[in-house]
Amino acid sequence: MNSLQDICKLILDSNKIGITYHVSPDGDAVGSALALLNGLRYLNKNAYLISKDIISDNLQFLKSANEGNGLVTTPSQDTDIVVVVDCGNFERISADLMNFKGTIINIDHHISNDKYGKLNYVDTNAAATAEIIYELLEKLNLKFEIDNEDIYEIGTCLYTSLVTDTGGFRHSNVTSRTHKIASKLKEIQVNNTFIYQNLFDNKSFEKIRLIGKSINNMELLFDRKVSLIKIPKSYGEELGIEIGDTSDVISFGLQIKGVEVAVLIKETDNGAKASLRSKNDFDVRKIAEKLGGGGHIKAAGITLNGMSLEEAKNKILEEIEKELL
Repeated sequence: MNSLQDICKLILDSNKIGITYHVSPDGDAVGSALALLNGLRYLNKNAYLISKDIISDNLQFLKSANEGNGLVTTPSQDTDIVVVVDCGNFERISADLMNFKGTIINIDHHISNDKYGKLNYVDTNAAATAEIIYELLEKLNLKFEIDNEDIYEIGTCLYTSLVTDTGGFRHSNVTSRTHKIASKLKEIQVNNTFIYQNLFDNKSFEKIRLIGKSINNMELLFDRKVSLIKIPKSYGEELGIEIGDTSDVISFGLQIKGVEVAVLIKETDNGAKASLRSKNDFDVRKIAEKLGGGGHIKAAGITLNGMSLEEAKNKILEEIEKELL
């Protein structure tokens, strides 16, 4: 594996830098990418965001989030390097890099990372990719003790990543390193209350109705150890909203006493997408990988193209049942 110093050298030697993340980017992917984007610009580097996806509404408070608008999906011809953050395999990158002739740098914390970059830095001990980006920016001589608006905005991106990928510092992936970085970010006046309010207390009335509708049809399976939520496209159409990010919906499935695994499956134009969350020792990453997805032990995702909600449900539950036996 390469070192952060290797990556620093290549970044400093490059004239134009693209930055991207995994498809359906979550808070860590977006926060890490935008921290790096804004950090490199602060250091006078020519950097830009590449994204097939539109960054979700609850993350639009982050600086430069409006650039994740789904319009720039391939690197420009004069791009020297593309840095991919928080993405375990090439197929899940939210950018078309098939014809890219430059250098791909892969920065991630997923155990299942395929090491697809020319340079790879994968730290599986990091609670969030943001921990790595924080250390990378420090090595690039960005000073997190400087009191100015730019550093504050970069810190806000990083803190957002930490909050989202640790479940608000609840998950077992949290380490002393996580808290040390969070503490450094608080020292530059990052406003944790502002971040929490934007992430969790800023939903539209229609989104609350979607959550209620989804929970109302939740199923408990396998002796009440598994909660299942299905969201057909018709829910969004009925309420007049994009279904978008559903991490706040699946969390309700995991809050039930006795539930070990929460599964949320939403219908898409191409089939279905599933999110899996777990408590205690159940490894949902194993389930996801068997079905072509990936993620972490306690949080994973799967894209199931060409499948109906019911077909996707049956496939996932079949694999979960094997693990529960």
